[in-house]
Amino acid sequence: MKKIVFTLLAMALVCQSADAQFLKKLFKKKAKTEKKATTKTDGIDDDVQTALIDIATLADNTNNRNAFMGIPLGIKGERFEKQLLQKGFTEHKPEGKQTAKSYIYVGEVYGAHSTVILAVSDQTDRVYAVDVTDETIYNSEKDVKARFEAVKKELQNVYGNGYVDNQGEAYTIQTRLGTVNLHYERGSLTNSYSLGFTLDDAKAYKMAYAEMEDKEYETVPRSIETGLAAACNHTDLVGLGVRLMQNRTIKGAQSVLRSYDYTLGKATAKVVPASFTMDSYQATASLARRKQTISQITLIATDDMASVCKDLSTYGFTSDDQKTWRQGKMTAMVATDKEGRVVLTLR
Repeated sequence: MKKIVFTLLAMALVCQSADAQFLKKLFKKKAKTEKKATTKTDGIDDDVQTALIDIATLADNTNNRNAFMGIPLGIKGERFEKQLLQKGFTEHKPEGKQTAKSYIYVGEVYGAHSTVILAVSDQTDRVYAVDVTDETIYNSEKDVKARFEAVKKELQNVYGNGYVDNQGEAYTIQTRLGTVNLHYERGSLTNSYSLGFTLDDAKAYKMAYAEMEDKEYETVPRSIETGLAAACNHTDLVGLGVRLMQNRTIKGAQSVLRSYDYTLGKATAKVVPASFTMDSYQATASLARRKQTISQITLIATDDMASVCKDLSTYGFTSDDQKTWRQGKMTAMVATDKEGRVVLTLR
């Protein structure tokens, strides 16, 4: 779920059913044209589902949902559609015969004309995720980064702060209600760029995940307790480490750390320190130096060991023991300290 071709895929999707699942960290696109299964009753009352209520004010957040444009996810697709149309969106009806309803719309999102696609559960017809794609094709990385920063601020205002992801080409906000992933990408055959974001509701996604036949490329849902998903315990630690290895001058490394929202400490003759805090997640970076060159990178975080190892594999590292990983001239070692934090060392 790492790559997405936004506008071209959005156009191609007009011939697919709306329960297609998204790429990137959330979903894998699937062309499903078979007739949908009979809708099952699940006991959820759409009338009591709320959107983004402060979780601290509720003893039980079972009916509290992640939301798009103020519309709670986890409700029936037709109900979601009605509210979306009331906000000025229009339905994009696919050409040709369809075996299931498509949930594809066009309208303005954060100041740009966009295509909005709903991911709807086969068995319950509930919206568990939303994919938004800017219809604008950006002609330079400078232009797409400017739009990226503008949308990032809009998302932060609604969902809160997150972390830099995918080596700077994405920004993920993972709350106790759901996940938002903003991303941009260069076209494979051109110098143009596309941008979009996906968001899910943790509870609705977990229900939809249980229905999926092919889970190989899907993100395992977080555990849910009293209506809240487990807190975020994983960021792009490996991506940060790789970028630091690629920028081993003092100024270059500091620039990378700032781009990842790390706070720089006072550099000494031996080390360049930095730290990052996001709610309960904490990370530190300690960059050993030889004069103006970084010789070793140590990242310590309240992260998930299995996820870090998975990311190492995704970034092209290989290992025989899940402790020492190699890719070309780079070596990465993964361990835990006495406090149970993940220690990632690269050199």
